[in-house]
Amino acid sequence: MKKQIKYIILATLFVSLLLPEIASSQRWGGRWKPGFWDKWSVNVNGGLTSFFGDLSLYDTDIADKLSKESGPAFGVLLSKNINDKFAITGQILYGTLKGQNSTTVFNANILELNIQARVNFINLFSPDNLSNFDVYGYLGAGQFTFKSEQYKLEDPSDISIEDTGTPEFVYFFGFGLEYQFTEKLGMTMDMGMRQAQNDKLDDLVKNKNYDYYSYLSIGITYYIESFKKSSRRGGRSSSRSRGRAPMRRR
Repeated sequence: MKKQIKYIILATLFVSLLLPEIASSQRWGGRWKPGFWDKWSVNVNGGLTSFFGDLSLYDTDIADKLSKESGPAFGVLLSKNINDKFAITGQILYGTLKGQNSTTVFNANILELNIQARVNFINLFSPDNLSNFDVYGYLGAGQFTFKSEQYKLEDPSDISIEDTGTPEFVYFFGFGLEYQFTEKLGMTMDMGMRQAQNDKLDDLVKNKNYDYYSYLSIGITYYIESFKKSSRRGGRSSSRSRGRAPMRRR
């Protein structure tokens, strides 16, 4: 059953990425459209990963969740804009998790690789948008490895270790805010919720429920107009010719 869910999610991602490309090519017609080497961006971000599972007590208390059941994390994203509405993104994420109850404490670190489909809601519903502010959402899937250490409060020297030998499947969704303050640079605020297809992140299997973790981050984006020189006649079309504000280059 787990494999079937995995294949369904991956197929959905593939279709969601393919359809915008087809629609974009039909809409552009004879006009130039971004090629493979055009419209890329790199985002470096940092924040907190938070644990939701058997050894979490503060799932409904945001302040305690961030201070007592979260750890530092950082990530890197590489994105290819299909058009000004849709993008495909790959991500590397490293994070730390922690939690406890009245008798048990755990700490863990995770390393995740994923691919995701993104949609810019403002451009999707307002094609003539002139703002440098974006609201986006995304859906993705990937694999992660983790190492978890658990011990009892009554005997901290007795440590149990769960070290995954093979990558585990994870799928997720999220949303974020982005502001482009120069042609090349922008800032993001992002929140994503991930469901691990594993119940051992806290080294405790209970109730047959998979563990969750979230990633709350702030990042800096560097926009890449193209990795190569344009071969179009008359040079690149300007942002103004595309009905966009001068700074909007994505």
